[in-house]
Amino acid sequence: MFSESEAVARVSGLSAQRLSDFIERGWVASVITEKGRIYAEIDVARLQLICTMRDELEFDRDFVPTMLRLLDQVYSLRRDLRATWQAIAAEPAESRDRLVNRLAATR
Repeated sequence: MFSESEAVARVSGLSAQRLSDFIERGWVASVITEKGRIYAEIDVARLQLICTMRDELEFDRDFVPTMLRLLDQVYSLRRDLRATWQAIAAEPAESRDRLVNRLAATR
């Protein structure tokens, strides 16, 4: 977990004011503690992504939320797929093979 000042120091192109703007827009979340806001590693990575989209890729401010939603959907689908494959792997060999063959047949 990172404090606000640590997050700002770790992310290229991020300032405290810009961070506040991103929070107000709902682009990044934080946890509020008695010591202030704290950010998880994933939040810091998201902050870097947002700065890259705005500064290097020159994404319009109005396009950023759309891109973030799409990326969130991709990551959610990846988590779901990983959980599905783990559930399949936990099945007995005969069931697992049948499921894998059925999935392969749908391609």
